[in-house]
Amino acid sequence: MTGGDGQRNGPNGNGRNGNGWNGNGRRPTGPRRRRQARRKSRAGRIVAAAVAVLLLGTAAAVTAFAVTGAAALRDSCDLASLKPVAIGENSFVYAADGSFLGAIPAENNRQLIRIGEMSPWLAKATVAIEDRRFYEHEGVDYEGIVRAAVENWRAKDVVEGGSTVTQQLVRNLYRPVGTDRTLSRKLKEACLALKLDAAWSKERILEAYMNQVYYGNRAYGVEAAAQTYFSKSAAKLTLEEAAMLAGLPQAPSFFDPFSREQAAAARRNEVLKAMRDTGALTEARYREAIREPLVLNPGSLYTAIREPYFFSYVRDQLIQQYGASYVQTGGLRVYTTIDPRFQRLAAEAIKETLYEPDDPSSAIVSINPANGAIRAMVSVTPGGRRSQFNLAAQGKRQAGSTFKVYALTEAIRRGANPDSTFYLSAPFYYRP
Repeated sequence: MTGGDGQRNGPNGNGRNGNGWNGNGRRPTGPRRRRQARRKSRAGRIVAAAVAVLLLGTAAAVTAFAVTGAAALRDSCDLASLKPVAIGENSFVYAADGSFLGAIPAENNRQLIRIGEMSPWLAKATVAIEDRRFYEHEGVDYEGIVRAAVENWRAKDVVEGGSTVTQQLVRNLYRPVGTDRTLSRKLKEACLALKLDAAWSKERILEAYMNQVYYGNRAYGVEAAAQTYFSKSAAKLTLEEAAMLAGLPQAPSFFDPFSREQAAAARRNEVLKAMRDTGALTEARYREAIREPLVLNPGSLYTAIREPYFFSYVRDQLIQQYGASYVQTGGLRVYTTIDPRFQRLAAEAIKETLYEPDDPSSAIVSINPANGAIRAMVSVTPGGRRSQFNLAAQGKRQAGSTFKVYALTEAIRRGANPDSTFYLSAPFYYRP
C-alpha cells in the first residue's frame, strides 16, 4: 500500500483512522457507531449512578444524623447561657387628644408588632421564600441542607442556603454565636436553633424574625418596612406588597425598590412563584399577581414632626430623665398634655399682633395652674423665617420680667408719660 492508501484505510486496515473517523472525515456509521453510542450511554449511566449513590449516601448520612445526632447536638449548647441582643425600637410622642406628634428614631428604625397585627400574606410569603418546611422541621432542616447542597453542586456556585428561619433568628439574636463561616459556629447555631424551636412556638419564632430582620432603607422589621415603602401599617399590606417585602432580606441593597425597581419586581415575582409552588397561592391568583406593577408610596412617619418646638422640648426632657440610650431604643409611647387646638389659637394670637416682617420673635406658654400641665407652647418668628431656637423653652427669660408690660400699661393708663421717666439698670443696695 502507498502512504495514501494506508492513511485512507487506517492502521487497522478497516478504512478508518485511529480516532474512529472514516478517512473521508465522516463519523462512523453502522454497527460500530451503535456500539460506541451504547458504550457512551453505559458510561453516562455509570456516572449518573455514582452521583445518585453519592447523593443518597449524603442524604442517608444526614438522615442518620437527624435521628441519632440531634440529641447529642442539643446537649452541646445552653440557650439560657446566652443573653439575647436587645432589639431597640423607635419611641413615639402623642398629643393630649391622641394625635401623633413625631417619632424619636432608634439607631435601628424599628417598631415591634404582634404577628396578629401583620397581614396574613407576610407570614405565607416569608415561609415560602425563606423556609418552606418551617412548620415541619424542628429548627434545623436536614432535607433542606441536602437540597441546597445538590442545587449548589449543579450550579457550581452557592445559589441556595440551608439555613432555616429559626437559625437566622438565632444568628441575629445571639451575637456571641459569631458570623464567621466555620463548622463550630454552624454547629452551635444549629444547636441553639433546636433549643429555640423546642422552647418557642412557631408563631413566636416567625413573629420575632419578621420584627428583627432588615428590609433596607433603615427599616428593621415589617412595620417599619411597610411604613417606609408603602406609607401603611403591616396589617394593610396586599399580597403583592407583602411578597415584595418578603424578598428583600436576602439582599436589601440589590433589591432596593427605590433604586432598582426592576430587580425588586423580579424578586417579588420569585416570591410569588414560591408561594404558588408551596400551595399558598392558586395558579390563577399567581398569574394575576405577577401582572401587577410595583407601586410604591414612600412614607414619612419616622421623619415628619408636628409642633417641632414642643416635640424637641419633650425629647430633651425625656433624655434628661431617662438617658439618651433608653429613649432612643426603649420603644416608649409618650402621651403629653399639649392640646393641638390651643396650639393653633396661640400661634394665631401672636401672628395677629406681630405681623410685620421686622417684628420681634415671640412665644406663648399656656399652663394649667391646677396641675402644671403645659397646654400650649408656641414660638413664632415674623416674616416666615424659621429658627432652631425655641424661645419658649430655651430663652431663659425671667418670669418677673413678663410683669413689666402690665406695670407700664397701667402707668400709661393713669397718665404717666414714659418719656418723663427713666430707669437706671445698675446694682441697688438697701440698708434699713
